[in-house]
Amino acid sequence: MRRQGYALLEMILVMFLLVLVSVFVFFVTESGSQAYIRLHERQEIGSDLRIGLSYIDVKVKRNDASDSLMIVDRPDRDEQALVILRTGGSDKFFTWIYVHDGYLCELTLSANQTFQPEGGSRIVAADRIELSLPKSDRLKITLIHGQSDQLSRTLLLRSEGVLP
Repeated sequence: MRRQGYALLEMILVMFLLVLVSVFVFFVTESGSQAYIRLHERQEIGSDLRIGLSYIDVKVKRNDASDSLMIVDRPDRDEQALVILRTGGSDKFFTWIYVHDGYLCELTLSANQTFQPEGGSRIVAADRIELSLPKSDRLKITLIHGQSDQLSRTLLLRSEGVLP
């Protein structure tokens, strides 16, 4: 009789330890997956910011001519935009690069059209853009996502710089 009592007690202890180990493994797996998700989100944000800066870099280098780049204040809100002036024959076209509703956007307008930010094409996720001229032949672009994620790039301008 005593032997059966010990067997039952041993079985209960083994089951309890098995449940305890299972719960521990579950919590370790859950915390690991949450850490992976956070890491993946940060990598996505960094990738979006790099892609956005590369996109602007290509646009600026492609249109780096005298009097073709302008840093302007947006007419609809207190933010900056990069405007690229292109001429096609006798027509003038303005390409606006700006941030709207959490995305870096691009909008090309003819000279007689008005700026409507909703009409732009979304490029990548970004919350804010800051444009500055550290020197007359340098354009510093900073893309910001959220409160703490930001990435900057300074471009050397071959032309006479950016119009104020």
